Amino acid sequence: MRKWFIALFILILLLGGAGVGAYLYVSPGQELDLAYEEVPLRDRALDMAKRLSPELVLTEEDVNNLAKSQLASNPFYMKNVELTGVNFRLANGRLIADANIKAFGRVPVGMELTYDVVWNDPNLVATVTEARIRDIKLPADSFNEVVIPLGAELPSALKVQEVRIGEDRATIEFKLPSPSDLRSLF
Repeated sequence: MRKWFIALFILILLLGGAGVGAYLYVSPGQELDLAYEEVPLRDRALDMAKRLSPELVLTEEDVNNLAKSQLASNPFYMKNVELTGVNFRLANGRLIADANIKAFGRVPVGMELTYDVVWNDPNLVATVTEARIRDIKLPADSFNEVVIPLGAELPSALKVQEVRIGEDRATIEFKLPSPSDLRSLF
């Protein structure tokens, strides 16, 4: 009987150690939040139109703030998953998010999501192409898109033609406005 208690005790210790190890493995590596600053897109777009330039450049920080503003309005990213912090960066033509989530209301998890970004008038839509918790890959199709309503923040006379993601910036290229569209801007 004593052997059974010792075996049970060792089994409980092993399971507890494995649980603690798994918890530490998935825990976030950095503190992140959902705080963001407003990006004055309308003012920048009007300034761009005054300079007769067809391109508006958004820095990595601008993209981070725009994406965070959308996610902060609804931090419950998926069922049983609350987004507690995120930081976006641009690399290799993609949008990469370092995200901290809370699974099932208690387990903090740090993950990295890689997005492809496309313009779908009037929104910038980021679709997950890769998801990882450290070295563990997760199915990308189980994550929601991030929709950034850029068109709603721009003057209606300006129409987006293309969005290009660079190494540390996103470039929004506009269709050249007609003279009447230009007059309506000013």
